[in-house]
Amino acid sequence: MRTLVVGDIHGKRVLFERLLELMKYQPGEDRLVLIGDLIDRGEDSRGVVERAVELKQEAPATVTVLKGNHEVMMLSALAQPGSEEVELWYINGGIETLQSYLDEEGSLVVPEEHCTFMDSLPTWDEDEHAIYVHASLVEDGNGGFLHPKETPEHPALVWARNRHFFAEYRGKTVVFGHTITGMLFGEREKVWLNKDLIGVDTGAYLTGVLSAIELPSRKIFSVSEEASVEEMADSVAAKKRFWM
Repeated sequence: MRTLVVGDIHGKRVLFERLLELMKYQPGEDRLVLIGDLIDRGEDSRGVVERAVELKQEAPATVTVLKGNHEVMMLSALAQPGSEEVELWYINGGIETLQSYLDEEGSLVVPEEHCTFMDSLPTWDEDEHAIYVHASLVEDGNGGFLHPKETPEHPALVWARNRHFFAEYRGKTVVFGHTITGMLFGEREKVWLNKDLIGVDTGAYLTGVLSAIELPSRKIFSVSEEASVEEMADSVAAKKRFWM
């Protein structure tokens, strides 16, 4: 069974559908991991959440959807109207998300099913190939990092941009999103492959490129708004990048 890990979708449902097609995703035969941040900034957050719910219902044992910081912001904003949490969400893409939930008459309708689904999402997952988190692992205070099972509620799992983690982590492969490649590591619009880390957020809402990685092969899939659907699959050796 191969594991397909999809980067931050951020409301780009059309790109997500193209990526599933490109990967030839087979429900129940493939493991599918969505790394978090389904929503905000893109034009169809509602559609992405609906699709994620469908995928999970279709193959509950082999589909994992992780909670990202944008899901956390949305849930906090909806639970605390008039609070600073609402403003934080608005300036980080919440307005676009709310627009996607307007019905034909212009009324805001956020299905309870969607809120329940997002609230239930785990902060991490693991299989024989890798550990999966949205953002980072938690530092142990001695220069290393804790397994997420030891800190499942720690904010760092969904919020952190930790240069120490990007540069110094050693251990079982960790696949993460949250930080767009080309910002603090790797190359713009390309999945970042380190010996022990894989960054899959290629900035779909910003660059128009949504990516995924297949494990254990480390084959990369990318789709772009600016070009026809294409696959970028180079050899593992050519794709590896190491911090020096």
